[in-house]
Amino acid sequence: MDPSTQRRKDIDTRRKTVALIGEIYHSTALDLLREHVDVVVLDNPSSSEIAEAFMNAQGAIVRYPFPVNDLVLAQASRLVVVASSGRGTDSIDIDACTRHGVAVVNNPGLGTLPVSEHAMGAMLALARRLFECARAVREPQAWPRRTQLDIMDLHGRTLGIVGLGLIGSEMARKCRAAFDMNVIAYDPHVSPQLAEHLGVTLLPDLHELLRRSDVVSLHCELNAQSRGMIGEAELRQMQARAFLVNTSRGKVVQQAALVRALQEGWIAGAALDVYEDEPLSSTTPLFALPNLLLSPHIAGLSGDALYQLAHSAVRQVLDALSARRPAHLVNPNVWDEARTRLEPIH
Repeated sequence: MDPSTQRRKDIDTRRKTVALIGEIYHSTALDLLREHVDVVVLDNPSSSEIAEAFMNAQGAIVRYPFPVNDLVLAQASRLVVVASSGRGTDSIDIDACTRHGVAVVNNPGLGTLPVSEHAMGAMLALARRLFECARAVREPQAWPRRTQLDIMDLHGRTLGIVGLGLIGSEMARKCRAAFDMNVIAYDPHVSPQLAEHLGVTLLPDLHELLRRSDVVSLHCELNAQSRGMIGEAELRQMQARAFLVNTSRGKVVQQAALVRALQEGWIAGAALDVYEDEPLSSTTPLFALPNLLLSPHIAGLSGDALYQLAHSAVRQVLDALSARRPAHLVNPNVWDEARTRLEPIH
C-alpha cells in the first residue's frame, strides 16, 4: 500500500478543527491539513482573537511571535496540541500549556544545514567586507579606497562557537573543512569527548572564548542562562578586529550594548538574523550602523527547510488528533492528559 494512502487510513476521519496562527511555511502542508481537518486561518491575530479561535480548536500551529500563554488558553478546554511552526518555542509558554493540559510539539533538527550555511555566509560577508565592496563598486569616490577595507582571510583563523548543539557542530565541521579554522567552543552542556570528536577545543569560560576568537558565532538556545549573555562586559572582551554572528535567538545579545560596540569600535562588525523584538521598528538604531549586516530571521528558512518544517508540524498535529503520540513532544508528561480530550476512536 502506498504510504500516503496508509496515512489517510490511519488518520481519524471525523472532522476536527485546527487553528493556524500565522502563515504556514508551505502550501502543500496546508493542503494536507485541510484533507483531514477544518482549518481556521488567522494571519495577524490579536491575543483575544487567538483565544477565541482556541475555544473551538483541538489543535493549533503557531508561528513566532504570536503568543500562546495563560490568557489565550483560559477557555481552550478542547485543545489537545499546539505545534510550533519551527524548532523554537519562544512565544509558546510551555509551563502554561502544561498547566492547561495541552501538549506542545516542535520540529527539531531541520534547521541544521540552512542555519549553519547562513552563519557561514554571514561570516564570509563580514570577513571579506562584501557589503562594503558592493558600495565601492557603485560609488566612484569609494573605488580608490578599496585597499583600505581591511579584508580578513578566514584560513587558519579562530572561530568561537557558543552552543555546540546540532547547528554549532555543523558550523564547526564546515569551517574546519573549508578554511582549516581553529575552532573553540563554549557549551556547559557538552562533554569534552564530543568536542574532541568534532575536532573542537571546549573552553570552560565564555570570556576566554571571546578573547581568543576572530569570529564568534552564536548557536545556543534561549533559556535562563543564555538570555542576555552577550552584553557590554562580553563585547569588551572581544578583539577589535573580531566579528559577531548571531543566528540563534535575539535575546541572547543585549542589543543596546551591541549598538555601542559597533558605534565605538569595540568590535569590527556583526551580522544579525535575530533580534530582541521582531519585526524591527523603522526607528531602530541598527539601520544606521554601516558595519552591521542584517537579515530578517531567515537563516533556517531555505526552500527545503520550509517544506520539511511545515509538513513536520502538520504530521504531528494530525497524529495527536488521532491519539497517536507525536514524535517531538516538548512537554511529554502532559501527553496522557492531553489525549483524554479526544473522543474515543472506534
